[in-house]
Formats: sequence, C-alpha cells, structure tokens
Amino acid sequence: MMQRLRLVHSRYVAIIVFASVIGMGHAEDLIHKGRPPVLMISVDGMRPDYVTQADIHKLKIPVLRGFMQGGTYADGVIGVVPTLTFPSHATLVTGVWPREHGIYNNTRFDPFSKNKDEWYWFGADFKVPTLWQAAAGAGITTASVFWPTTVNTEGIDYLLPAYPAPTRDYSNLIEALSRPDGYLKTLEKQVGPFYIFDSGTAFDEQLTKISIALIRDKKPGFMTLHLVSLDHYEHLTGPFSPESDAAIEALDRMIGELVEAERSNDPQAIVVVVSDHGFAATHTRVNLLIPFVQAGLIQIDKTAPRVPTVIFWKATLWNADGSAYIVLRDPSDEKTLAQVEILLDALQRNPLYGISRVLTHDQIVSRGGDPEASFLVEWDIGFSCGEALEGDVVKSIPGTGTHGYLPDRPELQSSYFALGSGIASHCDIGTMDMRQIAPTVAGFLGVSLPDAKQPAIHCGP
Repeated sequence: MMQRLRLVHSRYVAIIVFASVIGMGHAEDLIHKGRPPVLMISVDGMRPDYVTQADIHKLKIPVLRGFMQGGTYADGVIGVVPTLTFPSHATLVTGVWPREHGIYNNTRFDPFSKNKDEWYWFGADFKVPTLWQAAAGAGITTASVFWPTTVNTEGIDYLLPAYPAPTRDYSNLIEALSRPDGYLKTLEKQVGPFYIFDSGTAFDEQLTKISIALIRDKKPGFMTLHLVSLDHYEHLTGPFSPESDAAIEALDRMIGELVEAERSNDPQAIVVVVSDHGFAATHTRVNLLIPFVQAGLIQIDKTAPRVPTVIFWKATLWNADGSAYIVLRDPSDEKTLAQVEILLDALQRNPLYGISRVLTHDQIVSRGGDPEASFLVEWDIGFSCGEALEGDVVKSIPGTGTHGYLPDRPELQSSYFALGSGIASHCDIGTMDMRQIAPTVAGFLGVSLPDAKQPAIHCGP
C-alpha cells in the first residue's frame, strides 16, 4: 500500500514539475523544431467539479489536480444539444454544432425499433472536416482509440474505432475495422485481446494499456482516446456515488500513466483532458411514447411476441435520455403538428411527467440541434426518457443518473484541462463553449479548421 502511495506521489510530483517548467516562461527554450505532440483524452461523463472541487468530494486525484496547478482549465464547458456522447465527441473534433457536423444523437433515428444497435459509428456521417484530417493534411501522424464515430474515418493512421464487440469472438471484426491491417494483432501481443467485455474500469485499463503501447511504438503527433467507465458507473449509481468516485480515482492513475508515456516520447508533449457532458442524478423514467400511442400518433401491434411493436407512426420520439426529439413523419403536416403541440402542452402542465421545456423547430435550430425535428422535450433534472410503448407512463428508478438535458444546465457542463508546452500554469479560463476546444487543439497542432468559427482559447505564459 505504501509503495503504491509513493508511486502515485512521485507521478504527481513529476507532472507538476513538468508543468511548472513549461509554465514559468521557458517554453521557447524547450521547444524542438516543429510542434509538440498532442494527446486528447476524453473522460466520458466527467463533470468539471470532480476535479475543481475534488477536496469537497474527498477525491484523491493528484494527476488531474496537477492539471489545474500546472496548466489551463475551464470551470465548465457548455456543450451541445443534446448532451450525449456521440454528438458531443463530434463537436470536440470539429468545432461545430450537431446541425453542422451531422451527428445528432447516439443512436440513429429508428421509429420502428428495428435495429437498436445502429449508432453513429461511421466516419462517413461527418459533414465537415475533423482534427484528424487537418493534422493528416499537415503531415502529422494521427491515432485514435475508441473515439466515437471513427469506423473508417478519414485522416487516422492508427485506428481502433468504437464499435460493439462484446466477446472475443468479435476480434476478427475489430481487426477488420482497425487500421493499418494487422496492427491491432501486434498490439494485442503486448497487452492482450481488445474487445468490450463491459464498460467498467477494467475496460478502461485495457484501453489505457493499448494506447500506451501505441504511443510508445508509433509516437503519433496527434492522438485521441475515449475512456468510458465513469459514465458507466454514473448511469448505474449517479454522479459522486462511491462507485463513481472510485472510477474517477482509477482514471486519474491511468491518465498519469498516459502523460508519462507521452512525455517519454517528447517532454514538450501537450495533453488535453476533456469530457463530453456532465451528469445528473435521476429518480423517474417517463415513457412518453405511451401518450403518443393513446393519442393515435403511433399505432402498435400487441400480438407480437413478448413486446408490442410499432406498425405505423405520424409523430414519435427520438430518445436522448434527459430530452427527446419529436419527429413528424411528414413535417409539413400542419394538422399533426398542431395535435402534437396540444398534447405536449397538456403533458408539460402535469407535474407527474416532469417536463421542463419544449423547444420548437426554430429554437432547436438556433441551438444547433437536429434541423429535421419539430420539437424537443426536455425533462426536469431527475427525470429521464423511457421507451416503453405500454404499461405505466411513469416508473421509479432511484439511485441512477443520466445526461442528455439541454447544455445550459450547470450539472451538464463538461470539462477542459490542458497541460504542456506553451500552456500557462494556474490559468482558469472560466466557462467556455465546447466548440472552442477543436480550434484550440488545432492551434496546438499548428493546423486550421475552417468550419470552426469559435475563437481558440489563448492562455499563454
């Protein structure tokens, strides 16, 4: 135990010393020819106050706290509509809202529920260039491990994409989706098989090991990595639960190991730690599809085995957990539009359903959401969207958590921490727009993202 504590302490001191040297104004003396490598780590579901208020929550996260002392950080990052993993990660690498980059939700719109595993896995869905493409165009070697929407994404030299692979039997599929051909097997010989046995801490350990092997072997100039266990435990037990706290402490150690690997290649390396969204505790699930069935907007077949199935719809929900898009089969159908508006107004006036806000189409577009949606329903914190077609509209789910609410809620703010060459120490930039992260990282790399219009964050020594 004491040996482990000494190891954590030494790693923390090393990171602080590294950051202090860079932050004292000596960056110009240390910079080699060319730009330092950049590693961007996404910790899914990490609220900034896990780090900025770690002492209040009695969290032992010396590495992430070291980013605050030795680098630049935001008190909060205002995310996108909705605050979900896939659209947020797309914004993190493009610098634009979902209505521009084309990733509107985690799952694709599927009103008949024919394929619940069909998420936005594929890079072909991007409508604008990404950081990987910009870096590759500048001759920078790129890599990515388990980042959303990266199957066959252009511009990534060394790729292990996010794609469902729940058993070792899927290893050939993941090998086929990875690049270059055969490289995943090379990594697996060093660190073991790569597949998603669950989304807990052990999987993040696997992601960390395989990322460190890649960093040491290929020394990418720009690399992205997505770690998922905190989000997993927050969904099960809520934010700041004992399980979630244990996850962030384990992730802190992993991030320290990743920083060490980057610095062993280049002491000037820049490490950026971000998150896709915050999190809120939940207690109630609302199956809003049921009132749509009762209103005749959705027709179901109750003779289907086990569960009813949708056979026709005029208006339906596209679940986003803390919110839901309302999509019309025919957006120009004024009669159905009026019927849905009246129904939503009645539902919102009933506190049992916990509906906080209903956005119109124009309001959705002005906030960067899906331009094909007619409405967006957002729940009060504590309520979330269910998908049952019959039974109880309201169901108790105590001790859980979710996201997907609108990004102006404090609980849903995400994180930004940066440490390395040319980055000022002790620099609190306050609240920032998530769209600023990609152009900021582009600046670190010395590349540009013409579609990203928000200003980069400048907080130099």
